Amino acid sequence: MFFQRRHNTANTDDACKNYRCGNVSGNKIKSKFKIKTVVSVFSVVSLIFAFAVANVYAFNAVNKSSSIVEKLFHELQPSVVHIQVLGFARLKNGAIMPEEDIGTGFFINNSGDILTNFHVIGNASKIDVSFLKYKNVKANIIGTDPSSDIAIIHINPKGRKIIPVILGNSNNLKVGERVMAIGNPYNLYQTVTTGIISGLKRSLVFPTARFYGNIIQTDAAINFGNSGGPLVNYRGHVIGINTAKLAGEAQNIGFAIPINLAERNIPELIKYGRIIKPWLGIEAIKVTKSFSTLFGIKNVSKGLLVEKVFPRSPAYKAGIRAGKRIIQMKAMTYVLGGDIITRINNKEVDSFSSLERMISSFVPGQVVVLKVHTKNNKIKFIKVKLGAQPS
Repeated sequence: MFFQRRHNTANTDDACKNYRCGNVSGNKIKSKFKIKTVVSVFSVVSLIFAFAVANVYAFNAVNKSSSIVEKLFHELQPSVVHIQVLGFARLKNGAIMPEEDIGTGFFINNSGDILTNFHVIGNASKIDVSFLKYKNVKANIIGTDPSSDIAIIHINPKGRKIIPVILGNSNNLKVGERVMAIGNPYNLYQTVTTGIISGLKRSLVFPTARFYGNIIQTDAAINFGNSGGPLVNYRGHVIGINTAKLAGEAQNIGFAIPINLAERNIPELIKYGRIIKPWLGIEAIKVTKSFSTLFGIKNVSKGLLVEKVFPRSPAYKAGIRAGKRIIQMKAMTYVLGGDIITRINNKEVDSFSSLERMISSFVPGQVVVLKVHTKNNKIKFIKVKLGAQPS
């Protein structure tokens, strides 16, 4: 009726003077205001809803991550052992005094065999392990390999519940992959820490062990007492052996031995007590262009200068010769005049670490061909039958 009365008005000016006409304009303004208000309220509600949904997703993600760690720790807890070692240390004056050490290990089978680091049990005269409800169970050393810093210790499994871990694959790890470490840092029994793989192909040098470009770096907290414990992915598989942390003021920079390196040596450690490694039997120093210029070495700017050949070693039997000319420069001693090895099986050798890597890929009894530059500037191709590294 209202709009009919408005359209039926003959005089527009008179119609506009009408109260109802003026009321129509006011209603239009109010309607627009109401629409804008509704839109604004709807936008605010939408933002609040979106924010709430995002928080729910974030909360669920955090809870899911937490539940994974909780679940994995519950599953792995029975497999991880606390190791307490009593040994002896020799002082500089020759005196011997008792020394205690702690570490971690984990069961690798149902027979009671435990994998750990060599540096945890290397000086042990007495080893006790604790896990689950079992405390201070006597353990014996089965096999050790100082050069790879791993060891196998053993307990009598009779009457005890033993749950071995699942060994994973460390060959396909990715930087950023989430991991967790379980161990006993500073004797804090059954501690779990989480983090990521923060680096790969790191190098690590111990007094007895050298790793070149094959160590895992992690920011999961690793401290004294964690050594020998498992580094685990979020599928619950052990992908590394926690071994060391960076000394000094560095934080969250820890290292683990890839499980694949240890796994291939476990059968030999259990069967023979040691790893039978291929052996060439030399000590050598890296040759560079500046080194050759400094010492007048002709025609060779890259390779390994043989400084020592061990008696009765494969290299000695094959005719590889060390030098005899000794030169002292800035606290460094060089033995010159020996053969220079440049290739093994036609693969270039430019450092002692590369030599060790190549030799380790063979087995004792295998024959390799060395390209050698003699002190008389002659080139020889010498066949060497690799031996077994002395214990």
